[in-house]
Amino acid sequence: MGNRWIVRSKNEKMSFFLTKKDFYKTVTVLVSLLLVVLLGLMVGDTIIPLSEVIHYIFHLAPIENEFALGVLRMPRVLSGMIVGASLAVAGLIVQGIIRNPLASPDVIGVTGGASVSAVLFLTYFSESMGVQWTPVFAVIGAIITFFIIYLFSLHPFITANRIVLIGIGLATISNALITYILVTSASFSSERAYLWLTGSLYGVNWLQTISIFVSFSILFFIILWLKRDFELYSFGDSVAIQLGLKWKRFKILFLLFSALLCGLSVAVAGGIGFIGLITPHISRRIVRHHTSLLFITTAGIGAMLVLLADWIARTAFYPLDIPAGVFTSGIGAPFFIYLLIKNRHSF
Repeated sequence: MGNRWIVRSKNEKMSFFLTKKDFYKTVTVLVSLLLVVLLGLMVGDTIIPLSEVIHYIFHLAPIENEFALGVLRMPRVLSGMIVGASLAVAGLIVQGIIRNPLASPDVIGVTGGASVSAVLFLTYFSESMGVQWTPVFAVIGAIITFFIIYLFSLHPFITANRIVLIGIGLATISNALITYILVTSASFSSERAYLWLTGSLYGVNWLQTISIFVSFSILFFIILWLKRDFELYSFGDSVAIQLGLKWKRFKILFLLFSALLCGLSVAVAGGIGFIGLITPHISRRIVRHHTSLLFITTAGIGAMLVLLADWIARTAFYPLDIPAGVFTSGIGAPFFIYLLIKNRHSF
């Protein structure tokens, strides 16, 4: 018992244990995330001293670079952090429910479905309705795609690996629809949609930042509250049902959570790919015994990956602002090929 802490409430209605090693690893991930956040705030086209960053965050004193920090960098860094965390948690949920290491929102076409809906709105309806409705359309597209995948998963002859193949087909159809929309739309609309599709945090404002932060916080709290259902499901359908898990309701609810997280992320940052595929594999090697810490670690690593990709994108090629999705895809595509080869006998 020396390697774990047991936590109980006074009335013992709530009790859980924490493995010390997993806890320390999670804290290390969160501290590393804090350092990456500070790096993103300090380093750009100009270097802002750490003292100015601290003064701005805690409102200690006026600073010289208030516009660069408060208007340009702070919303971008915070949005990137939440987008990465959302995509990573969505990927962990999808891989857990489908029970396939190749599954992620972008691989199985959910990101593509959200992108089709959002691009359709940006191209044809944003002028009349306003771009603030983009998240709603992105979430609707993600939910529709997840619903299609869920219907396929109910068929007894469709295995988890075949669901991934079906998802890849849906992603291909989504890309074709996006290409058609861009080709047939006005040039100014297609340019705006194309920049957004590549996965960029350029131009993110405080309204978007606050919206996605509040949405993610609520969803993440609910997911952690229902983590026991996620743990039961990992034992297999028959065991989970015997232990009291309402199987169909669980799958619909958690797939809905994943769709909401994915749709909100796509609405803010566009198609930043492969974060949901890579991050769960990394976090499972770090945390092995506690579901809550696994979700927290996954969110932290996903946030770091997006922040680092965006930081490289806006500093390494200055004055160009390369979309962050270019770098995440450059890492994620080879990793997907590696997983595909590793699991080739399963298909």
